[in-house]
Amino acid sequence: MNPTGGISGPPLMLTRAASFVAVGIALGYLLAPVPNVELVTATCFCCGYLLGPGAGLLCSMLTEALFAGFHPMGSTFGLTLVAQCLGMGSAGVLGAVARSVVGARTSVVRTVLVVLFGALATTWFDLLTNLAFPVAAGFSIEQTMASLVLAAPFAAIHIGSNTLVFLFVVAPLLPKLLQIIETPL
Repeated sequence: MNPTGGISGPPLMLTRAASFVAVGIALGYLLAPVPNVELVTATCFCCGYLLGPGAGLLCSMLTEALFAGFHPMGSTFGLTLVAQCLGMGSAGVLGAVARSVVGARTSVVRTVLVVLFGALATTWFDLLTNLAFPVAAGFSIEQTMASLVLAAPFAAIHIGSNTLVFLFVVAPLLPKLLQIIETPL
């Protein structure tokens, strides 16, 4: 028990981590019918930002494995699932990196940095997942490049929508969540 009567240490971290996994999966299913618009990346980024790189990586990979592996529109497997888990794990780690870079900067600078890190996380996820199929299928370099060109409009929608999510939801919400994490009941 800590001085405020709450539980601290590993049980609290486990509870928080499990909460992020559950929220990430639920938000993923919420927007599952809308192509290239999702809230999983934002949730995983927030997990890393608030709980650190280790929890961010593990929670994000578990979230993506459960979300993509049991997706209502069809699950993924093989190299594509590995790429999705690695890409989303990177979003959690980038959240932790963003927190260390952001520090005590002004709200405008913090917002810009969070949005840039969010866009980077989404771009990396899209690159990994869009490369996974051509590699698994044994495509030539030319076929792989053609596949990436055909995927570009979908990636642009994904990156654009996530940039808006990071701008209007994640950046304003993170300071409030950070205050809750740092001063639990």
